Amino acid sequence: MVVNLIVNACQALPDKEKGIHIATSFNPERRACVLTVRDEGVGISEEIMPHITDPFCTTKRQSGGTGLGLSISMRIVKNYGGSLQFQSEVNKGTTVYLHLPAAQEAIEL
Repeated sequence: MVVNLIVNACQALPDKEKGIHIATSFNPERRACVLTVRDEGVGISEEIMPHITDPFCTTKRQSGGTGLGLSISMRIVKNYGGSLQFQSEVNKGTTVYLHLPAAQEAIEL
């Protein structure tokens, strides 16, 4: 799932001058570990954004995309009690926030 998010970010880059940024953090209010993947890519249009985790939704059909990556990732994340959140602006890039609940033992350390 994490690899899928990174591959999607890489595929969104319009040229070699743009990049991706990956960060981890802890959100104490949500008691969650957060992985942030931000790209400087082409972005996602407002029309497509509500559907990006729907099965078979893809903008990469010509290059072999099936539209299952984010759908499967969302299902996995929800099964673990987490969430995926997306922010995007066309021609500016996309940021994905993956929240996964932290284990109680880890929080108390």
